[in-house]
Amino acid sequence: MSNKSILEQASAYFKSHHPGLTAEAIICFLVMIDLGEPTVGEVGRAVGMTEPQAYQHISMLTASGAGLITLVNAGDGRNTISLTPPGQAAKAAILSALA
Repeated sequence: MSNKSILEQASAYFKSHHPGLTAEAIICFLVMIDLGEPTVGEVGRAVGMTEPQAYQHISMLTASGAGLITLVNAGDGRNTISLTPPGQAAKAAILSALA
């Protein structure tokens, strides 16, 4: 499947389930599901953003936003990202659309 098809499928899912998310937040989510349980810094590096920029977009995915992730303080200044049950459902829906 082409990158364009992947983005179209993900965009369709998020438009119908979480219409308020920015394209940057959606891209960060797609990177997260590819990386497993990354840190905010790892997602930032993967998408070409600084950690503060990535955090700004990733925070839209937390409980105060879409509720798809939780940020877990690793105790060493890093925040690890974990998918919530709705985040797991979003991941499954996107991956099944790509199959």
